[in-house]
Amino acid sequence: MQICRFACVSLAVFALAAACGAKEFHVAPKGLDGAYGMAGAPFATPKRALEAVRAHRAAHPDEDVTVVLHAGTYRLEEPLVFGPEDGGSAERSVTWTAAEGDEVTLSGGTPVRPGSKVTEAGVWHAGVPGVAEGEWYPRHLWVDGKRAVRARWPNADADPPYVQIAGGGLAKDLKDFTLQFKPGSVKRWKGLADTEIVVLKLWSALRKRVARVDPKAGTVTLRPPHVQGSRSNCARKGMWVYFENSADFLDAPGEWFLDPASGHLTYGARLGESPSTSIGVVPRLKRLVVLEGTKVRPVRNLHFVGLTFAHTDWPLPEAGHDGRQAFFWYGGRDAPEEVAFPASALHWRWAEGCSLQRCTVAHTGATAVRLEEGCKRCDVLDCCIVDAAGNGVMAGVHRDPGRRPKEGATAPLPRAPELPQNIRIQRCVIERCGATFPGAVGVWVGFARDVEVSHNRVSDLPYTGISIGWQWNPSPTSAAGFTVARNHIDECMQLVGDGGGIYSLGWIPGTVLEGNLIHAIRRNPQCIGAPNNGIFFDQGSKGFVMKQNVIFDTAADANRFNQCKKEWHTWEDNVLGAKPPAARLEALKRTVGPQGKAD
Repeated sequence: MQICRFACVSLAVFALAAACGAKEFHVAPKGLDGAYGMAGAPFATPKRALEAVRAHRAAHPDEDVTVVLHAGTYRLEEPLVFGPEDGGSAERSVTWTAAEGDEVTLSGGTPVRPGSKVTEAGVWHAGVPGVAEGEWYPRHLWVDGKRAVRARWPNADADPPYVQIAGGGLAKDLKDFTLQFKPGSVKRWKGLADTEIVVLKLWSALRKRVARVDPKAGTVTLRPPHVQGSRSNCARKGMWVYFENSADFLDAPGEWFLDPASGHLTYGARLGESPSTSIGVVPRLKRLVVLEGTKVRPVRNLHFVGLTFAHTDWPLPEAGHDGRQAFFWYGGRDAPEEVAFPASALHWRWAEGCSLQRCTVAHTGATAVRLEEGCKRCDVLDCCIVDAAGNGVMAGVHRDPGRRPKEGATAPLPRAPELPQNIRIQRCVIERCGATFPGAVGVWVGFARDVEVSHNRVSDLPYTGISIGWQWNPSPTSAAGFTVARNHIDECMQLVGDGGGIYSLGWIPGTVLEGNLIHAIRRNPQCIGAPNNGIFFDQGSKGFVMKQNVIFDTAADANRFNQCKKEWHTWEDNVLGAKPPAARLEALKRTVGPQGKAD
């Protein structure tokens, strides 16, 4: 699967079998897991290679190890989980790489092909085993590498593609959630129990299942349980919505519907798609690769080079998903991790000196890449992060480990997480995130230290491009030393509001925003949130150096300050609000981000 087409900067590529003291294992789709794993007798599955690496590292800790995956798609039955014993050491590395020139995909999906029922109108029919039995219910479909649209009303190309809330909302006692629409505008659609509503709120979105509809009164009652989200960003009169996942909505090319009772999938083919040659994929797994070390024994010196990771899902919780900001939903104080922070396809925790290089992460059901607690000296370099349902790349934790109890407090604070440190996200293409959850961002950096986000192309997003910081007051935090430099950020803020090309929150000393090119910051006609800006300095933002940034073609002012002041930052040679001369703009474009875009 070739997703990206941009010129990668040369890297110090790892020495493989030619290096002295190195061991090499090979994996190929037509290999055998009972083989020796050599070039002439490769394993068949990455799981078998993982077992072989673990055994070899235990017996030969002083050798580098390389796993070479040959061309093909490897459909994972479960996530690949790497513990401390599966990585290297301070001196020795373990590298998983695609063979030179080969396209290698590790997929969490299952292929579906249309059967004999293909109508003259181009509607395909296929069965998805296990759905009717209740084993799974995939929420996504990709055909020939393109995300299909879950059947929706109004259609995405309607004018407008939403209907407006006339009244109603969530009851104070959380027992009822009913929204009012124009009488006669809504219907008792087929499969109502599986139909969902998506509400475009001020800076995020609400996604919940529908319980019942009264067409005559124009009311739509949402299925409990209900959770109180941000009180300033609740679904209410004036907001716009669309409905999703009913057979009644299936009326446009590119739309699909999966009947949970029969497992019958229906898809309206796009122009040029053929049932005899096109390939559909539905996701089974929530995660693809997990690095899970401990504070005492982190996963060390583990690297992934030139691989594609694709096709994950994330089941909607019973209470739905009431987006907060940057895709988060806490779901109450007792919400489990998987609910509060939807699963990431690649999830790293307590990893040191690990990297993702020249890889593609695509077609995910939630976040693509997340580096969280205990990650140190980890890199995401020259990668392509595209078509994520949620965030693109996340680095940081959401709780400040330096937070202290308030005077007189009786309840203890939650366990303090270990800050990620020395993280680099560089030269990546990060596009089309937030495909399912419009409050998502391209890059999120929360509580962390010494994080560099530079030379990336961040584009085509429903909300903010790069979000830094995570505290809603001007108090000092543990976050420090962020560098956001030479990024090309455009075509952001396409659906919701109150964000920008870059969004900041809280006091982050030692932070530098330098040489970023920010333009084409949009405003959806149905957006009712606060203004969309080139850079939005939100509450408590303090201690930045703003240098040589160029910002123009923004829906509102180039910069905006909320509960913070321009004087709290240092300013030098920025071009704000006016398009620079053509020569300077072209010169700047050559210094920011990868020069191409994703396919």
